[in-house]
Amino acid sequence: MLTWSKSKGVFGGISLDGSTMRPDDDANKDLYGASATNPQILTGKYPVPADAKAFVTALDKLSPHKAA
Repeated sequence: MLTWSKSKGVFGGISLDGSTMRPDDDANKDLYGASATNPQILTGKYPVPADAKAFVTALDKLSPHKAA
């Protein structure tokens, strides 16, 4: 979380006490139609699904750097 205040400046903080991050294999399978792993998705082994193209396009426009 990041907030801005005119009088105090920038504040950023996050707490992950007791939290874990895990891939949602069922959601990946629903979206990609296969048992895609997160590394396979992130490295481009699977093309962007039609349902995600608008989101990825928006991220590309906002990203200051694009991978070569």
